[in-house]
Amino acid sequence: MAKNTNNRIPVKWVRDKAKAAYEKKSHCFICEATQDLELHHLHSVTILLQTWAQQKGYDISTDDGILAVRDEFIAEHHQELYEQVYTLCNKHHVALHGVYGKAPQPGSESKQARWIGIQREKFLNGGMVIPKTSSGSFFSEFI
Repeated sequence: MAKNTNNRIPVKWVRDKAKAAYEKKSHCFICEATQDLELHHLHSVTILLQTWAQQKGYDISTDDGILAVRDEFIAEHHQELYEQVYTLCNKHHVALHGVYGKAPQPGSESKQARWIGIQREKFLNGGMVIPKTSSGSFFSEFI
């Protein structure tokens, strides 16, 4: 099998193939910006791919190796690749990775989604998060 001669990492082959089906929104989910938009996967595609290949016993260290299995990977990880994603502006995408790291660890998906939700609430409420009570109304605490 040919060695990866162009120093291309395996996850880029997966992303290139998957990109055609991405549904990036027209604005940032958090602040509604329309410029410098990026797609954020709650699951690190790199970690998903490496873990999956190891479990399957696949060698993805060569171009031929990853190309032989990328369609299978994409099919088995449709939800993580296409549904558990957010369109974010570069500013918010960088901020999220500042909190959760370059490749967020498995198990942090709900925390990332919560962080994104909190940032959106802050934006919608002028920088303030309004606490919710068990009844769902902020004002019920004063009655």
